[in-house]
Amino acid sequence: MIMTGIGSGIDYEAMIQAIVAAERAPKDNQINRQEGMNTAEIEALKEIQNAINSFRDTVEDLGSKRELEKLKATLSNEDFLSVAVDANAVPGEYNFDVKKLAAAQRDQVFKVSEDTTFTQGEIKFGKPGEEVTIDIAKLKDKLVAAQDTKKTELEQSELEAVAKKHGYDLSDPAQKDEAKKALTDPSHENYDKDRHDTYEKRLKAIADEKTRLSTEGVKLDEIQKAINTDPNNKNVKATLVRSGDGISMVLNATDTGVKNQFGSVSVNGLVTKNNTLPADAAHGVQSLQAAADAEVMFGSMKLTSASNKMENAIDGITLNLKAEGKVNVKVESDQSAVKDNVKKFVDEYNKIMETVNTYTKSSEDKAAALSGNASVRSMTSRLRGVISDEYNASTFVTLSQLGITTSRKGVLEIDDTKLDKAIKDDFEQVSNLFVGTETQPGMMDKMLTVLDDYHKNGGIYDQRTDQLEYNNKQLEKEREQLDERMKAKTLSLRAYYAQMDTKIANMNQTQSMLIGMLA
Repeated sequence: MIMTGIGSGIDYEAMIQAIVAAERAPKDNQINRQEGMNTAEIEALKEIQNAINSFRDTVEDLGSKRELEKLKATLSNEDFLSVAVDANAVPGEYNFDVKKLAAAQRDQVFKVSEDTTFTQGEIKFGKPGEEVTIDIAKLKDKLVAAQDTKKTELEQSELEAVAKKHGYDLSDPAQKDEAKKALTDPSHENYDKDRHDTYEKRLKAIADEKTRLSTEGVKLDEIQKAINTDPNNKNVKATLVRSGDGISMVLNATDTGVKNQFGSVSVNGLVTKNNTLPADAAHGVQSLQAAADAEVMFGSMKLTSASNKMENAIDGITLNLKAEGKVNVKVESDQSAVKDNVKKFVDEYNKIMETVNTYTKSSEDKAAALSGNASVRSMTSRLRGVISDEYNASTFVTLSQLGITTSRKGVLEIDDTKLDKAIKDDFEQVSNLFVGTETQPGMMDKMLTVLDDYHKNGGIYDQRTDQLEYNNKQLEKEREQLDERMKAKTLSLRAYYAQMDTKIANMNQTQSMLIGMLA
């Protein structure tokens, strides 16, 4: 309730608000200032944490020989094969002669004219014990039965729609009968002609399809679907291939190689309608392509594979065969990829230092969020220590010997000429500096040790962020408590001034009476 000075004419509410605001301001400012500082520090730590996480991923990659010692393959001719190499490959020259590509078995089942349908017959294919049999008469009966099911489902769905609209209970026989009348009887009060017409059209389509199956038989695409969806069919796909005078049903093994062939194909008792092509050998079962394994000569050695992708045919080398022919493959260090990895390392390191600088360097007007933060100073000192340290794992004992130095601003700079020469002249020693050897740690080992203190969950920055977020929650509680105290203060002042205003009003009334008596 707002306090008004009826008796005295004084604006007590303005006085109360001024008193409360003056009492609230110091604590309010303290909470807001501390909350703002905490939030700024949280945001700064998260930015640094993101930079550390990204840098750690790069360090982890650079600490792996697989990533650092990348190889590349150069081919004399890319028409015959392509090559993928990994760190297990041995640099050198390799000569391959692709003699034969892997092939998948492909057989024609039959060839008929476009509008042919089938009423009887049996198609069988597969290895002994794995045969798939398609009985056309049974398939026809199955498809006819499916139309009956479709009709029943259509009737049920339409009845449910009518029942939902008009409130019929289909579990009650009498109400179900009413729903049927509403769907089909024009004299019924709930009859819907549009719904009925659509329903009849759909029923007719189902009936026509059932008649077609019963009198004409199944179509090519229905046999194709039956083959492709048969649960016993594991590795064969049927396709329809159209040529000038007809359409062929073709079976294809899904995988290349002799071990993946599906065996023999037979067709028995086939009865067709509307077929204008002769039932001769050319239009019956015939092999279109035999299953074959890929063959590649490597010197006097024959390499074979069920697939045209020869994975690890030679350690670290995978061949993807395209055509028959001879190819020379040169495997060597991918120096540009190595340099890209080193440059990424430098960029990510510099990003950390620049982020730290952003949040620790204060201006004349404003203190930085992490100004004087001991954990950040410690981290940058440790990172710089790793960068400037010496490593006995390599003849390049420091980064500076690779042309990577620290500038006055604390970031790393690259002398491209010096780095290129080091990679070209002694790639292995460059790798050893970063990765280390079996007996000596590399730079990335030490860098990971430092980063893990800040990167992992529960690390130094995680702990600090959790503490700051907890502090902000406590400050919010303090703000709520302050709100309650100020509400109580406001009510107390209103009661006090209300009492005072009443006394003043009484005094004014007494004064008026006395003046009247003396007049």
